[in-house]
Amino acid sequence: MTIKVLFLCTANSARSLMAEAILRQFGNDELEVYSAGTEPTQPEPKALEALQALGVSTEGLCSKTISDLSIDEFDYVISLCDRARSECLLQYKENHFIAWDFPDPVSSKNSNAFTKTAQELSKRIKMFLLILRKDKGKPHLFNAPEDFFKIMADPLRLTMISLLAKHKELCVCEFVDATAMSQPKVSRHLAQLREYGLLIDRKDQRWVYYQLNPALPDWMRKIIITTADYNPQLIKDIDNGCV
Repeated sequence: MTIKVLFLCTANSARSLMAEAILRQFGNDELEVYSAGTEPTQPEPKALEALQALGVSTEGLCSKTISDLSIDEFDYVISLCDRARSECLLQYKENHFIAWDFPDPVSSKNSNAFTKTAQELSKRIKMFLLILRKDKGKPHLFNAPEDFFKIMADPLRLTMISLLAKHKELCVCEFVDATAMSQPKVSRHLAQLREYGLLIDRKDQRWVYYQLNPALPDWMRKIIITTADYNPQLIKDIDNGCV
């Protein structure tokens, strides 16, 4: 069954349009992708230029109003600004609502703002698509706060997640060193965190490296970072990687 995804922001002129175009291109025919705004205006020319510079098609992109769309038809609804999140969260709470808060390139004074937004959206959307493809039919944390806090409540998992908040990416042996736990136990917990979509991994020769999934809702990421910042006892300095 085709997965339907809706991106939301206020004006539907830059961020949500860019996200629509990027996911549509990356997802090929696997997904139906839409975008809309609570107060739509018209596409920003610089947003279209940034997409074209990345080789992303802008054909058919136009600003649309959320009131023209049926709520029930979407599997995932992703907000890209705080205003859209606050206005639409309750309305779309049953649709795997995900909040990504990207700075508005339209109001930015940075001449590279649209290009940066397109690049960051591209990275996060690739991770989101990876989770959908890899764990189709499995539970994940995109819209399950009760499961998220259950995972955070486990002392070992809490420590490993906090370590990643500081060190960004760690290999299995670094987790073993930092937690003083056995390699099989550490690997088992890391695999479970990956299956839930909290972590992503990559293999480099014989080592597997983990990092927080960039596609996580921003509220989850903020909780992880705040927890690590206010509980330094969870964090251990790691000097050497795996050799």
